[in-house]
Parts: sequence; structure tokens; C-alpha cells
Amino acid sequence: MSRYALRIGGVTISVEGDETFDIADPTARFLVSPGSRDDVDIIVKRGRPQIPRGELLFDSGGVWRLYRDGDRNVFTFSSPSFPSDPYKSASFDDAFTRGEVMLSDDVPRGADPLAYPLDELLVASILGRGAGVELHGVGIVVDGRGMLFVGQSGAGKTTTARLWMNETSPTILSDDRIIVRRVNGAFRMFGTPWHGEAEICSAEDVPLSRIYLLKQCSQTEVRSLDAAEAVARLFSCCFPLFYWPESIEITLAFLATIAGERIVHELAFRPDASAVQAIVRSGRQIATERS
Repeated sequence: MSRYALRIGGVTISVEGDETFDIADPTARFLVSPGSRDDVDIIVKRGRPQIPRGELLFDSGGVWRLYRDGDRNVFTFSSPSFPSDPYKSASFDDAFTRGEVMLSDDVPRGADPLAYPLDELLVASILGRGAGVELHGVGIVVDGRGMLFVGQSGAGKTTTARLWMNETSPTILSDDRIIVRRVNGAFRMFGTPWHGEAEICSAEDVPLSRIYLLKQCSQTEVRSLDAAEAVARLFSCCFPLFYWPESIEITLAFLATIAGERIVHELAFRPDASAVQAIVRSGRQIATERS
């Protein structure tokens, strides 16, 4: 038997099967040593994945669907690249702590059994039950402080990453998707393997200092937001489990807790060095006020 483990967003996923799996970059950056008590344990098997007979909970309109089959949550995956339909299924218990991935023989031996989007779906299912939130954002680390720049597609996340790379020498945890969790009473941000156009990602995590909601404008300015607006705009940039109503409530409550820390601001910016300079000034002002 072969076994490996990934740690994404502080969630450790152990995978075991009777073949050696080839985990490629960028997922390989998140490999860790398997432990005796990981958060999720998955067995990989070969066979003929079936469409569940249970209720269809969600159809992505793309490659995956989610079913409720008895007491199991079952994802199925289809692609014109594989003759089998589905070519892969993944079944989990309610808490998403135990799972089984079934691969058809069309899938090459050694292929990553959690290949995107299954890895993200699994982590999202755990976060959506109260463990944290995944946000569309760029995570930048300067002097050990984590700054998260959040925005929907086209808001300027990749531009922001490149501006910081041009002006400073930051560590960038991701140029597209960041996980935020509360650890020992403090918020932390985690890099993910699901990068954007700049293809930047890191397995590191750091304390979360500030969040900036991106808005491209003709003038660069950091603006304060009230809690209600902060929550609404953060929610529009996250990945709640829309097919599970309780997850919506959990996610909103988590975002309200973040907003209550008064760390969420709007960055209206021109796509030039002024955006970086405004953040540096804002950071100094906040540090002065807190001292």
C-alpha cells in the first residue's frame, strides 16, 4: 500500500491506495508526512464508478455533481477526456473525515486521485462546516504580517500581486485563493494550490493583519467600511456550500467575526505603485493608532 498526505488550509488529508501516486506541482508543495490522526482519511480503489441513486444536491454544470446517497455525500466527475462516465467518484461521511475515491481504469495508474476540483471541494466541505472560509484573494506577507487583497474576477488580484512584486520583495501565498481560519483565538491566512493567472502559491500560513477589498478607480485611496458592508462584500468573494443552507449561516457568522475585528478596508486603486504606497501608509497609521 502507498500513502501520502496533504495539508491545505491547516487541514491534513491522508490518502492510501495500492498504487504509487504522482503528485505534481503545485499540489506537491503541500505534501506532508502522514500522521496517526489526520483530519481526513481516504482510501483509493479501482473499479467502475456509478451514478448514485440518491438525491442530486448540486450540479456544477461542468465536471462534477454532488449526491446524497443514504448517509454518504458522493461527488461524481465526468469529462470528455475519459470514456467512462463518471470516470471518478468520491464518497464521504457527514463530517468529511472518512472517504473513498473510486477511479475507473480509464484514469492512468499513479494519477493524483484528488486532482482539482476534488481537492478544493473536499476542503470547502470542511471549511463550510465551521472551520473557516476560502476567499478569492491575493495573500501577501510583508515583515511577517499577512495582508489579504480580496476581489471577484477582474477586480485586480493578479495586478495587485505583480505590483507588490515590482515594488517590494514579498512572500505571496496565492494570487487567487486564500483560506482564512481562526487558530487559538487569532485569524490566520493560508496559501492554497489553486493559483490564478500569475501561477503563484505557497503552503505557508501567517497571522492575518488586514483585509483590503479591491476596487479599481482613477484615484488610489484606502477607505473604511462598516461591518455590514464588509460582510456583504466578503461573502460575494467566498465559496459557501450553497446546497447546504446551514453553511450559509455559518459562513456569514464567521465573516461577521472577521469584520468585528475592524481589519477590513476598501482599497480603491490605480494599477500603479500608488496602490502599494497607500497600503504602506495605512499600515503605519494603524500601527500608530494601536500603540
